[in-house]
Amino acid sequence: MYCVLFKDTLLSTLQKIPYKKLKVLLVDPQRPFQIMMKGILTNFGVQHVDLSESGEAAVRSCRSKEYDLLLVEYNLGSKNGTQLLEQLRTLKLIKPSALFVIVSAETDRAVVLGTMEMAPDDYIIKPFSQRLLDSRLQKSWNKRKALSGVYLNIDKGDLTGAITECRRLIKEKNRYSAIILQMMTGLLCDKDQFQDAINILIPVLKERNLPWANLILARAKLGIMELDEAEKILKALIKSQSTNVEAIDLLAKVHLANANNELAQETLERSLDLSPLSMKRHQFMVEVARANDNVTLVKDSFGKLLNLSRRSVHAGTDHLFNYTRSIIENVAHCEESKDIYKLQNELTSTLHRAKTEEGRNLDFPFSTLEGVIQAQLQSAKGEHLVSKKTLMEAIHSFSDEDDNWNLPDELAPDACITLLNLNDFELATVFAKQLDSESDIAKELNNKLNDDSVKQKKSEFSRITRLGIEAYSSGDNLESLDLFKQALVLSPVNSGAVLNVAQSQLKLMTEKRKYIKLLSAECKDSFRILNGMKLSTPHQKRFDKLHKEYDVLAKK
Repeated sequence: MYCVLFKDTLLSTLQKIPYKKLKVLLVDPQRPFQIMMKGILTNFGVQHVDLSESGEAAVRSCRSKEYDLLLVEYNLGSKNGTQLLEQLRTLKLIKPSALFVIVSAETDRAVVLGTMEMAPDDYIIKPFSQRLLDSRLQKSWNKRKALSGVYLNIDKGDLTGAITECRRLIKEKNRYSAIILQMMTGLLCDKDQFQDAINILIPVLKERNLPWANLILARAKLGIMELDEAEKILKALIKSQSTNVEAIDLLAKVHLANANNELAQETLERSLDLSPLSMKRHQFMVEVARANDNVTLVKDSFGKLLNLSRRSVHAGTDHLFNYTRSIIENVAHCEESKDIYKLQNELTSTLHRAKTEEGRNLDFPFSTLEGVIQAQLQSAKGEHLVSKKTLMEAIHSFSDEDDNWNLPDELAPDACITLLNLNDFELATVFAKQLDSESDIAKELNNKLNDDSVKQKKSEFSRITRLGIEAYSSGDNLESLDLFKQALVLSPVNSGAVLNVAQSQLKLMTEKRKYIKLLSAECKDSFRILNGMKLSTPHQKRFDKLHKEYDVLAKK
């Protein structure tokens, strides 16, 4: 039934935009262009035009008022037009019926391709005539009006409703039926209804060899794991359209699904050369790089994601932490000191810039975040005691007198990573409870905590510590000291384990006077581990009490 769409002559006529009723937001940093555009819009009959000079100002305007048409320059300073469109959509500050049109002199291929991937209603190159602007706006307005029911359902997240509306519009032989069919088959793939999409697309492609239909068919074939068919379709499409980045991305996914990881990377690099401004594409490169065990490419991709996220709706600490973790992962894989030095400089410069970027919106001092990351770096370099002291210096203020922690959620994953590196399983388990169970890093950390070797170490540490406490309680202090030392071997910088050893050593100093010098030296070493380390309130009280006991015994 759908192939008939391309044979019928559709006689519906374009409707005129009701310019007088439109509320328009013009976003451009250049005052002369604002004045010129306002004059053109006034000639069209527009009576309500608001002006914004930046993306941030445009967001504020959209929070206070609904607009029917947004005309936006791409280059807006800190936030570009594409980032503004994504932010308005994500925050639901633009209604589904509104037009968003980029009006810019920017013709750089990467910018144009990246912008079109965000699907504004149009991209009009400056300079342009009044007649051309009117014509392009009329076309965009009619299309959005005709598809308003589909857009409304998509905006509500009701993909089933959007598909139903598509079917209704196609039956009515809407003049945009081909576009609607493209949207519908794409939505079917979004719903994993791949075979339904294939059943529609095959007869359509028999009538006409349409690039968009081939692209969605390849996507559906990938969905049902007919990888050879998908690859064949995509290679033919790319041969005829060498800059079709969606097709190139999809081919990379096919290669990855086929376990051709190196070919997936090579293919995706081609796509990134064409359109490097897509965060989704760089995120996909992280996945491909990990499949290839390419930690350097993982780091570089996370670095690009961080830069692209700034001033966008995705701004925040998530991308910063992903990047710093990847830098530290590279340090852990390095053997050459000069390479480690370069990576440390990269981390330092990243944190320096982050202080004025991500650091602006933190609910805690940026120095805390820096301390957590530096502790992670030190743990990766094997500097375990220094790492624990750095970490506790950064986070100790988030512990109360009853040893309850209120660590900011942003810091929990990286504190947990460091503690796992240090085999401090007790505190790592506490912070793991704060992790967002749906995040990738939470899944990774929970997998580590539930790894058989880690579970065995945790269980053994708990078992030996429990036996040590029982021995100490029964007065068998030699046995308790031996057990507590065994526990300390499993978790060398665990402050509770260190205090247990010191407590047994002090007890033996009162019993075994002839060994007091040896025990005194050992006890001093125990205190040296904790000297300069910020401890939780209960541990600090216990440390102070034991130290006083030691001072008294040492004088005797």
